[in-house]
Amino acid sequence: MLKISAAVLALLVLTSHQAYGQTQAASSALACTASCHGPSLIAQQRLDAAGWTRELNKMIGWGATVADSDKDALVAFLARTFNNNRPRPASSKALPEGKGMDVFQVSCLNCHDEKPAAALKLDRAGWMRVLDRMMSWGAHVPADRKEDLIDYLLKGF
Repeated sequence: MLKISAAVLALLVLTSHQAYGQTQAASSALACTASCHGPSLIAQQRLDAAGWTRELNKMIGWGATVADSDKDALVAFLARTFNNNRPRPASSKALPEGKGMDVFQVSCLNCHDEKPAAALKLDRAGWMRVLDRMMSWGAHVPADRKEDLIDYLLKGF
């Protein structure tokens, strides 16, 4: 069931070689990246222990299998490795100018680069659903700028 890429395995083993507990946590993190999404989604996050606990509980609620005995070590590993002290992701592409670009830079690029938004080709209703989901996960978009952001996303990259 799990597909494990050599790059993911190497990344997690290298970042967790210091102690057995960290290796166990990295193994749990590996299960997360191998079963549902790639390592970049985890690596883009910058959360404290409380934030990672919320994320882990959300993933478990969606069906992720994490042993109770692994939860604390996994949260500690994620909070130590992927926290607010890490630099923000750099965009690999120049963003198009336009109204809403500033909201995109602050609200979206705070967690990930432009690639997820560039890959989606959605209509207004689709972007509204994505934006509502991101906001439910903690993205801050000022209410009076939400339409500006959706208009910006509709232009594409």
